[in-house]
Amino acid sequence: MSLGLFCAAAFFCTVPAAFAAEQPAKVVVVDPAHGGGDPGVKLSDELAEKDVTLAIAKLVQKDLASAPRLKVRLTRAEDRNLSAADRIKFAREAKADFLLSLHINAGFGRTASGYEFYFPGFSSAATGTNTSADILKDMAKNKHLNDSVRFAQILQKNLESVFPRKSRWLREAPVPVLEGLGVPAVVLELGFATNTDDRKRISSEETWKAIARALARSFKESF
Repeated sequence: MSLGLFCAAAFFCTVPAAFAAEQPAKVVVVDPAHGGGDPGVKLSDELAEKDVTLAIAKLVQKDLASAPRLKVRLTRAEDRNLSAADRIKFAREAKADFLLSLHINAGFGRTASGYEFYFPGFSSAATGTNTSADILKDMAKNKHLNDSVRFAQILQKNLESVFPRKSRWLREAPVPVLEGLGVPAVVLELGFATNTDDRKRISSEETWKAIARALARSFKESF
């Protein structure tokens, strides 16, 4: 092989690897719902939704601390009040590539159980106009929604070992913390505090660890 061909081959072999290594980490924002004076639903006299969501979020951040392609940011890392606007602002300033908001469900009677995902919905994606700028915006919104659904599918698979056959799947609904965010995002409702079995399961620290592992695995598979 001539020196010129060797140099050319070496360039094309090494540059892509170096380029891949320099790619910035994806920023994942995990949003523990409620906080401070807003406890969310109560699981017991001592335990509230705000405590469980924060504990799981911290475990996810810990599990992914050494992941080279991911950087996990928490909208709150302590028990404090945070509005939906504050959470959206945080995600934007963090330049989030994805946002996952953690919640615990309640209501629909005592028989309702299982976990489910919420997203703003495809009906909110189209602007209804045909200018070039609006068409590009619609394309971006649809991509975000498709990416959100794809992540939910991966997470459902990984949560199956934690909550066997308990998925209530993906539901379209207005979600204040996701409105106008402009990135792929999903709300995860982890179970029903009003259901005896769900409440017992999601009050367990071992369950929190299992959920966190499923979330961490899903982020690794997605990014």
